[in-house]
Parts: sequence; structure tokens; C-alpha cells
Amino acid sequence: MFAVPSRCPKSTLYGWISVLLVAGLVQVSPSAAGGLSDTDDFAEVGAAVVQYAHKFDPARILVVLDIDNTLLAMNTPLGSDQWFEWQRYLIENEPKSKFRVADSFAGLLEAQGLLYNISHMHPPQPNLPGLVRRLQQLGIRTLVLTSRGPEYRAATEREFKLNHYDFAKSALPVHNIPCGEYLPYDPNKPEADGLTAGELKLYHLNSPRPISYEDGILMTAGQHKGAMLLTILHDAQEDIDAIVYDDDNERHVANVYAAVLARGKEITAFHYTREDNNVKKFNYGSKDDVNRRWKQLSNVLEEVLQ
Repeated sequence: MFAVPSRCPKSTLYGWISVLLVAGLVQVSPSAAGGLSDTDDFAEVGAAVVQYAHKFDPARILVVLDIDNTLLAMNTPLGSDQWFEWQRYLIENEPKSKFRVADSFAGLLEAQGLLYNISHMHPPQPNLPGLVRRLQQLGIRTLVLTSRGPEYRAATEREFKLNHYDFAKSALPVHNIPCGEYLPYDPNKPEADGLTAGELKLYHLNSPRPISYEDGILMTAGQHKGAMLLTILHDAQEDIDAIVYDDDNERHVANVYAAVLARGKEITAFHYTREDNNVKKFNYGSKDDVNRRWKQLSNVLEEVLQ
């Protein structure tokens, strides 16, 4: 059963939104702003969908979900979202660190890809796949919106299957989107892809990187999630009246919330905090174990491949 969610943000979400307001990116409309909340229980996300289903045709409601630390979390810290962010920090700020696994961001992406391929994941809540299926049974549309790049699709789809997720059956139908990788927008003609010249500037969108959309999974290669969502909505075969968004990253929540709100659509957005304790434990704890595991893996691969 889905309980009615609270509408009291408890984190710095309003701080992110304030920045976007000052930039002139969005003007808050009470009729469009369904709510902005922290939650550690996906049932609250489901409750927001049920509320919208009393107002709109379920087929015109879109549930947009992040992957890492939202739908799935790594079984070990090595290769987790927090591990990746830590490694990126080391590359940019502590290039001589003994814990660094790559010399460049491109090298880090290769390391992450290796770990995705050989590691496994689990839902942050054991009942989360069942809650998602319950929403799908309502007839709503779903979209998985991830910062992962298209090169990680095979490992991503494998873990979804192992954890009993199936987003293909409720995927948002689109037209004019090619199979495989494609560029999400043309900087010279952004309107053709659902963006404006002003949004390119506000979202700091420069040269686009290839993305892919298949079976309800949009892999954005680290690009602005709000902008990437707008391009998909532009190519949707059906109009969407309301969006419910769930992501563990406050910045992404704010970006998507602001982008959708600026288009006058109803949106309820959630900052999902279920994995916060594990993230904090990693961020403030010893890194010796992940360092040891990475060295063991590297040594084995080197021995096998010589």
C-alpha cells in the first residue's frame, strides 16, 4: 500500500532550486509544482503516482527513475557511485594519491565499466522491484534516466533482469529516435530536439555526447538530466501531463524539477535517501579495503592477460 507522501523537504534541495531561480531558469507555478521531498521509502514515490492517477489518465503519467543508489546499489563499495565520485575527486584534486585507479577521467570510465561487468547489484529496498511492478500495473509510463553512458547498457540490463525489473513493458513510446547511440541535440538547431537556445546556455550545454534510449532506459553519458528528459518528451508519441521523479542525487533532482517546471508540466520530485548512510560510511571511512580489492583485481587480470 502506498502512503500519502510528506511535502516537507529536509535537505538542501531548496538551495539547488534557489540557484536555478536566481539564474532565471524557472518560475514556480503552484499549479505545476506538485512537490519536492526527501524520502527513504519508495512507497512515497508510489503514493505520488497514485495521487496523480486520480487526476490524469495513467498512460499520461511518467515515472522517471535514476539507477545508482536509487533502483540499484553495488553489493560492495568498490565500483559504487560513491567510489566513482571519490575517484573522480582524486583525479581532479589529488593526482598523486596512492588510491587513484586511473590517470584520467577516461581511464576511470574504463575501470568503472570493468567493475560493472564483473560485479552485481541489489535494490536498496528489498521490496522496491515489487513496488515498481505495482505502479506499472496501473498503466503508467516509465523512464529510467541514468548518467551512465551507452557503453554500460549490457551490464545495466543484466542487473535489471537479475533483480526482476522490466522497464520495456511500460516504456515511454517515442518516434524519430534511432536505435543505438545518437546525439541528443544539435547545438545549431536545438528546437528540433525539444530545447531552446536559452536552455543550451542556462544548462551549460556545449558539444553533445552520444546517448542511447532502448527498452525504457535513457543512458545520458553524464549530461544534464533535465535537458535529456526534455529531448525525450519532445519525441514522445503521447503527451505527458504529470511526472514523478526519483533520484538519490540532489543536484539531479533540482535540475529535472526545474526543467520540467519551466515547461508548465506537473511534477513531484523525490530525493531518495535510502543509501545515504552507506554513502556517508564510505566517504568518511577508511579506503584501505577498496584499495586492497582493486589491487587484487588488477594483479589477477595482469597475471591472466600476460
